[in-house]
Amino acid sequence: MTDADLLRRALDGDREAFAELYDRHARPVYGYALRILGDRTAAEDAVQETFLALFRGRSFDSSRSFTAWLLTLARHAAIDALRRRRPEVPIDRELMEMEAAPAVDPSSAEAVESALRRLPDEYREALWLCDAMGLSYREAAEIMGCELATVGTRVGRGRAKMRAQMVRHGHAV
Repeated sequence: MTDADLLRRALDGDREAFAELYDRHARPVYGYALRILGDRTAAEDAVQETFLALFRGRSFDSSRSFTAWLLTLARHAAIDALRRRRPEVPIDRELMEMEAAPAVDPSSAEAVESALRRLPDEYREALWLCDAMGLSYREAAEIMGCELATVGTRVGRGRAKMRAQMVRHGHAV
């Protein structure tokens, strides 16, 4: 059964259909929210908000990818949580933090994680959606609410910044 069929059934009160949708998609929604929020508890809350929004009957256009639509809901939930949690960090402070970040072991995944954490949010999000989750640029653009070319630019710049950070901190790329 397709996600769209399950959604229709869930909105008609079928709890098993809702549970199936949750089982299929909770993990990627959590991973995406965690990437945005950087906090496990906040990411769990964002997953709940995402599925509540789905259950409240947010309109789904069946011509769209269900996963992209659901991750759009997750993005909104995570961004709302960020707004409630703290004000935006000015760009110059973000750059200072990138420069001051300590080097980590180049042979570990921690080096990549550290470089990702130091990227500006829009680059990190684009890389996560396209590289880690394997979504197309078109799906990522839909989720992020931007143009297709913008996603390509953000992915390219994000990769370049990560590469520069890794080299600057003595890591092989």
